[in-house]
Amino acid sequence: MIDGKKYDLQLFCVTLLLVALGLIMVTSATQVIAQERLKAPFYYLQGQAIRVALGLCFLIIFMKIPFGLFQRFSTVILFVSLLLLAATFVWGREIRGASRSLSIFNFMLQPVEIAKLALMIFLASKIAEWKRRIKHFKRGFLPLVAVVMLMAVLVALQPNISNACLIVLVSFSVLFIGGCRLIHMVPVASCMLAATAPFVYRFAHVHGRIEAYLNRGTDLKGLNWQVEQSLIALGSGFLFGCGPGRGHQKYSFLPDAHTDFIYSIIGEELGAIGTISVLVLFAFILMRAVRAARRSPNAFGYLLAVGIGISIFLTAVINMAMTLGIIPTAGLPLPFISYGGSSLVTSLAAVGILLNISSQGSKRACVSERVAHSRPGRKVYARRSRRPSRPTRH
Repeated sequence: MIDGKKYDLQLFCVTLLLVALGLIMVTSATQVIAQERLKAPFYYLQGQAIRVALGLCFLIIFMKIPFGLFQRFSTVILFVSLLLLAATFVWGREIRGASRSLSIFNFMLQPVEIAKLALMIFLASKIAEWKRRIKHFKRGFLPLVAVVMLMAVLVALQPNISNACLIVLVSFSVLFIGGCRLIHMVPVASCMLAATAPFVYRFAHVHGRIEAYLNRGTDLKGLNWQVEQSLIALGSGFLFGCGPGRGHQKYSFLPDAHTDFIYSIIGEELGAIGTISVLVLFAFILMRAVRAARRSPNAFGYLLAVGIGISIFLTAVINMAMTLGIIPTAGLPLPFISYGGSSLVTSLAAVGILLNISSQGSKRACVSERVAHSRPGRKVYARRSRRPSRPTRH
């Protein structure tokens, strides 16, 4: 109980547990390369610790911000995020042929991480504001899809196809939960899927990854090298792993072991027990997000909490599936655990919003939805309920 509000302590503790695990695994995965390149074995740990401290500050700030401000300034937040995405084409720093980062005060910022959270806030705000209008194709569904497509195209052109696909998947999940009709969503989703084909052949690295995925077992020293080394790491861990710091794949065998493929290091050093536990923790975060949604005083909080939970969980699942070779290689980090600043700070800020939403239900009861839909001029008395109004499907 803080400031008279009851926050979700379980969600907070699980988040801290994942962050602590990330610090341990980043240290284990980077000591060798840090010593060889920089003669400072704890260089990456120091950088990650600073990012964790910054992320926790944002978590506390977002946990304390008056909840209505997110909805009130949702359009402004979205506009700023789109400007940051557009800025990467002019001032972005190119890494491995992709311009995804902006250098701000010597801090490498990936605008796509901010944009994903901004889009969830915007969609939740508009769906809650428009109510039944969302069921109309031209007046409700199409304008929101246009915004989603604009952001997805900006991200895809960086190029960052994996995050563009994630944006579409999470956005359509929120639209479906918000009450959009399947008869509208299915044709539009099919057209969007067909439109992604040119991007596959436009960018050589995307086409190469798909070809490597479809031709597994060949070219093991080429594009399939990373996935094969990941599978070796996961397989060698068996049930309990070889112990923290005792893995071998980080010795220049597995590229990006501390970023996108840190789940493989977890599997090697903590075994199947470690990898399954991480999956369970992310599933638990999704469950707590749903619980926070049910405690929300309005439809905006309900949709935002669900959207954040789906985004974090789906990002983690895609990263895990990539390291297991189930899907083609995708440049998505493992939330809270992978080395990096933008994803970590933004994820912790998103958890701050979830904690904010979870505290609302204990502060006041919720007003019946029929008040919001009552006809003008008609006197209706609010009826209190334990559960918030939420989008209904017909």
